[in-house]
Amino acid sequence: MRLAVRNLVRRFGGLTALAGVDLDLAEGEILGLIGPNGSGKTTLVNCVSGVDRVTSGSVHLDGREITSWSRVRRARAGLARTFQNLRLFKELTVLENVAVARTAAGARKMRDGNSAGDLTARLGLEDRARSVVSRLPSGIQRRVEIARALATNPRVLLVDEPAAGLNDAETAELRQLLKEVRDQFGCSILLIDHDMSLVLRVADRVQVLDEGRSIFVGRPDEAFKQSRVVEAYLGIQ
Repeated sequence: MRLAVRNLVRRFGGLTALAGVDLDLAEGEILGLIGPNGSGKTTLVNCVSGVDRVTSGSVHLDGREITSWSRVRRARAGLARTFQNLRLFKELTVLENVAVARTAAGARKMRDGNSAGDLTARLGLEDRARSVVSRLPSGIQRRVEIARALATNPRVLLVDEPAAGLNDAETAELRQLLKEVRDQFGCSILLIDHDMSLVLRVADRVQVLDEGRSIFVGRPDEAFKQSRVVEAYLGIQ
């Protein structure tokens, strides 16, 4: 497995945000992580990426336990993420944003065809390379953020709410982009989003969380046939 989470628990004082979650992400897979608000999705990604410390349990990347590793060490090992709230350098150009990530990754990470200029071209940003990011539409900014994450040559890409603020046309483009990223860059993707039109069409499998527990793992077209999943989303018993 590219990424494996075992019996992950995360508590904030008296609140249990994750109550023993297991998760597996295979090589070349897109796994959609879904669930109602407050179900623990972002907390799980924060624990995997090193933003939050786990209370107990373990996180493994390519068979190595990384539970106690720093965010920087995880990134250098091949774990990259994007955020629901864009964290781009807004006054830099598209090319400069990607170049910063290339520099941070270090020469050890460089591969042929993955220079900052190559990446902007491969992600359809060549015509925008010299544009200041703050002047670009949300959909293009999302694409820039993914390009910047890919600049570190990740094995696993964690994508948190990429469709937030996008219109239908931009979301359709994002769907295609995520598939291309998986196919062209060979990285596994853990995708969180509330937009079911995105997740259910792009994911190979979905995992549903509710109140910090995993309640379903399987094919996207089977998820909402499960009464427990429907109950979680509708808030009924």
